[in-house]
Amino acid sequence: MTPVFAAAVAVPLAMGARAAGWVTTPAAALGAALSWVVLAWAGPAGLALLATFVVSGSLLARGGDRQPVGTRRRAVQVAANGWTAAAGAGLMLHAPDLGWAVFAGGLAAAQADTWATEIGTRATPVPRLITTGARVPAGTSGGVTALGTAGGIAGAGLLSLLVLALGLGPRLALTAGAAGVAGMLADSVLGAVAQRGFRCVRCDARVDSPTHCDATAVALPGWRRLSNDAVNAAATGVGGALGAAATLVG
Repeated sequence: MTPVFAAAVAVPLAMGARAAGWVTTPAAALGAALSWVVLAWAGPAGLALLATFVVSGSLLARGGDRQPVGTRRRAVQVAANGWTAAAGAGLMLHAPDLGWAVFAGGLAAAQADTWATEIGTRATPVPRLITTGARVPAGTSGGVTALGTAGGIAGAGLLSLLVLALGLGPRLALTAGAAGVAGMLADSVLGAVAQRGFRCVRCDARVDSPTHCDATAVALPGWRRLSNDAVNAAATGVGGALGAAATLVG
């Protein structure tokens, strides 16, 4: 696909996400660049998978309503969730099978984690820490619920089915689904053992970002090693790496 045509498609999509209140202006700019890379190198099928992740996650975040400014996706979040998609698209130029495995595995992990988080917040039971099973307050990094976990599996499953529907093959579909679930679990484990947390000074919620509701959040006690964005980037990396491993071994 020509670069000019790819840009003609990617830029309006990013502007639409910005207008809908899903992302900040810097995030929209980065999203446009990512969409251009994906469309130019992975084609319409790659863009369809990326769009499914972006739209489904944004709708789940606010039930389809416009998001408050303080909770729109930031550029660093776009990078954390989309870097494996860009890397996979680049690999397709020289190793198509490997590139698609990295692309789909990383994106499935990002979608599984996003769905698990957004659906898990609607769960009534108190979350349990994935590493110990201890009950923890809602919003605690590494805290999981049955509903959230099922939601994450559904998110990975949807992307897997879309891979199949786009004609990319049953092997890639199965690889993407498994890599997505593994990436989601890796995110929870890293969140439990290494992620720092914050409390919003305006809504009093436990959050993963140092800013919330357009205000600086207060850091909670704990081992402050990884940010939520770093954990997300690592989890999508796990999904992409597992996808690559399955392709290389097979």
